[in-house]
Amino acid sequence: MKRFKIFLGILFFSGLAFLSGCDGSSSNSSSGSGKLSLYLTDVPSDRYQAVYVSIDEVLVHQGDGEDDATEDDADGWQVVAAPRATYNLLDLVNGAMKKLATSGLDAGTYTQMRLMLKDTPDNGDNLLGQKHPYASYIIDKEDAVHELKVPSGYQSGIKLVHAFEIISGLTVELILDFDAMKSVVQAGNSGNFILKPTIKVLGTQDNGIVSGTITDAGNAVLSGVTVSAQVADADAAAIEDQVTVVTSTLTDQDGEYSMYLTPGRYLIVAYKGAATDYGSAFGPECVNLKVDFNTAFTQDFQLVSRPTGHMVANVKTGNETVDLSLRGSADCGDGAQMIEVAYLSVAEDGEYMVRLPGDIADPVAYTVVASSGAETDTAVADVTAGEDTGVLFDFTAAP
Repeated sequence: MKRFKIFLGILFFSGLAFLSGCDGSSSNSSSGSGKLSLYLTDVPSDRYQAVYVSIDEVLVHQGDGEDDATEDDADGWQVVAAPRATYNLLDLVNGAMKKLATSGLDAGTYTQMRLMLKDTPDNGDNLLGQKHPYASYIIDKEDAVHELKVPSGYQSGIKLVHAFEIISGLTVELILDFDAMKSVVQAGNSGNFILKPTIKVLGTQDNGIVSGTITDAGNAVLSGVTVSAQVADADAAAIEDQVTVVTSTLTDQDGEYSMYLTPGRYLIVAYKGAATDYGSAFGPECVNLKVDFNTAFTQDFQLVSRPTGHMVANVKTGNETVDLSLRGSADCGDGAQMIEVAYLSVAEDGEYMVRLPGDIADPVAYTVVASSGAETDTAVADVTAGEDTGVLFDFTAAP
């Protein structure tokens, strides 16, 4: 936890230094050179012990305007990091970050980045004390190793459209936020997993820190609690856009968490799923919080244990990746709002089970939003503790 706060303190300081250099006197900001520092972090997943990816290079593209953000030609590209290393993304959660490189760049506007994956691992060991067997793979809760298949479309690199300005004599810091939960896609009953990288580029200026401690009803600290920052928009035309998870993290062994957020209003949601079938979950609980410029907020939670049932989704994918957002109603301090309780991404036909808090006397209603990209469907799952509730999604019909 201290490492996170110290790191963000440095970022706040450097952000203020950056602002002090932009007082209107920097007439040479488009000439000369500055620096770009790149960091890697992760939005965690509580489904695996480890998620390993091998990164070869990161490149940036210099251009003159927004129209250049789609530029794919070879001109204007420059390598800014060449780690050629294998990383466990789940080591980079709760504020932990890995510095990839600091690189000198000509002053000017840069419109996009490209992250290149390696097809071979480095020579290091994984958390089981074994040499990396694949370039990208997961280790599940039972110590089983599963290769992550990388679709051929990513062989040319993962395009990250994010404009930034290099100013002469100054350093810009950017964070590659790799979302492990959404990047690992289950492939039905085949036992295969697919890597479809979901990455955001974050700046380090003008942001706030939300941190706290999570305990159970007896004041014992809870590790492994998922804490997410969500944005609710009940008026959004598309139902999939009515709840957006901006970022998330997991509490550490001391029940502590921290999140780095841009200014705005969020629903901070805390939830820990059941570890076993029909076991006990904790929460969800939520609060409505406004995050301000360069401000630290403390938000603790005390979660009550709840019995669980199963939502079993029979998904016919139509050869597409289908994202399942499982949403429930919660009072975040200003009336009932919809929050995302769980998330699942699947790539093959099959039945997929998610443990969810239920009730012994009355079922708890969840709205399941399934999106294939081109099509969205919804279903209601009334979950009773100790029982299974089935829903069906069929994306095989012609549009």
